[in-house]
Amino acid sequence: MALSLSAHVSAEEPKEWNYSMRSGESVWSIAHELLTDWRDWQTIERLNGVTNDRRMSPGTILKIPRSLINEYQSDIQILDVAGTVTAEVLMKDGSVKAHLPLSRNQSLGQGDLLRTAEQSTVLLGFDDGTRVLILENSILKVERATVVGNKRKVVDIKVFLEQGEAEVRANPSKVPGSNFLIDTPVAFATTRGTTYRVRAQGDQTAAEVTQGLIGVGNNLGSTGVRQGFGTLTKKDEPPMKPKKLLQAPGLPDLSATIRYLPGRLSWDRLDGAVHYRSQISPDKAFTSIIYDKVSSHPKMGLPATLQDQSYWLRVSAVSDEGLQGFASTAKINIDARPFPPVRQAPRPSDSIYAGPLDFAWSRPETAEKFEIQIASDEAFKALVMQQVVEGTEFSTEITEPGGYFWRVTSIAEDGEVGPLGHVGKFTVKPVPPKPEMKEPVSTEHEIFFSWQEEQDVKKYQFQFAKDKEFKQLVVDQETENAELAIDKPEAGTYYMRVRAFDADDYAGEWAAPQEVEQPVENWWPLIFTATISVLLML
Repeated sequence: MALSLSAHVSAEEPKEWNYSMRSGESVWSIAHELLTDWRDWQTIERLNGVTNDRRMSPGTILKIPRSLINEYQSDIQILDVAGTVTAEVLMKDGSVKAHLPLSRNQSLGQGDLLRTAEQSTVLLGFDDGTRVLILENSILKVERATVVGNKRKVVDIKVFLEQGEAEVRANPSKVPGSNFLIDTPVAFATTRGTTYRVRAQGDQTAAEVTQGLIGVGNNLGSTGVRQGFGTLTKKDEPPMKPKKLLQAPGLPDLSATIRYLPGRLSWDRLDGAVHYRSQISPDKAFTSIIYDKVSSHPKMGLPATLQDQSYWLRVSAVSDEGLQGFASTAKINIDARPFPPVRQAPRPSDSIYAGPLDFAWSRPETAEKFEIQIASDEAFKALVMQQVVEGTEFSTEITEPGGYFWRVTSIAEDGEVGPLGHVGKFTVKPVPPKPEMKEPVSTEHEIFFSWQEEQDVKKYQFQFAKDKEFKQLVVDQETENAELAIDKPEAGTYYMRVRAFDADDYAGEWAAPQEVEQPVENWWPLIFTATISVLLML
């Protein structure tokens, strides 16, 4: 690793190729494999001071001038794309074609630059099996991607991660001689076969190794980072001493199908963790990531954009230094469509009285019909009503006061029934009773009215009119008592009625109108009026 780093102390284009010898190899055989002209094997021996290559131990590093190597550019395959990924492609004539949308099975070459949007990833494949997953909000340029030699898939890869994050699985087949270097504005990491992450965030670069060993360095120093450790490099500083990565958080049992979106998952806190990163991929290998969030709490939200299918969840903890630890993975199954409607009416705060009642809800996408259920218990074992309707409104009559629960479940055009609707609650109040009128009582100057006093009544409204339609009102008065006195009216036929109001000022029904006869108590005014009328007629 030290030799590997020494060839890239500033991540500049190396003039020499470092080749690690395998058991049974000789300078002569290596020359046949790697060089444009195998007869330059003697040059290799002279540059490396080799006197007897058959005594050289496996792993010995040979320095080979790049000018002698048979090297050609390789195609980089786009293995997977999630979200929006664009490229600035270097054309054969040297011009740049910018903002070219990328899709699976396209190819890239040396000099191309990639940009990933939010919640977007792209997986690159190289000739030796190296895989690089570029995560969201990243900019990465392929500075060098060449195939070295005549037969084997030996590659020399150098990429520049201007910002963002990349997950690297370098040289999984352990092809001898292959090299992968990822450069950032403040440090670079190099390896010949391992799995690790690199994040370039402003003036800091983080590197974490989950398998194997890498070297991290810049012009101020270098360090080796082994499996289970990570290091940070800040601008104008050498890489920090590697620190042990946090262990994977423990996830709960996620075998049950997730029926509701948006949703939430949670897990236990992990000592030393200040943040948690949760990622969702359609495949177990995480060749693409469609959801990527960081939270300061051990929980995550599941967006409504997730489709009904199986996914893989990956959760890791982040230390206070910003190093991301090992990840726990679990399979999750989502079956949330058609979504439940949003309940619109009645609302829990509504004042509802026994009698006709209107229900309303939204129409989610793909929902064609709805099943509405009303019950007197939250478990919906005591159903009051259950019916399938096509619209988003429904009316029924509930005559018994009490607490009720309701929910609406969506049904798709093909008959698929979605998850049970969210439960709403409402309370039906009794309608204020009709007061029972009593016979009025007259005094010398007043008429006294009374009626049956009812419980839970805030006030009464009494009306006294000359007509049955109560348009010619003589008295229209409210009272808190079940009685009322009025001045005696003129003689004639009158009508009276009363109704009750509850504490919410809800009015009950009027009591049946009753007819009241006000007799003539003093005839002399009438006799005098009649006499005058007769005399005027004579």
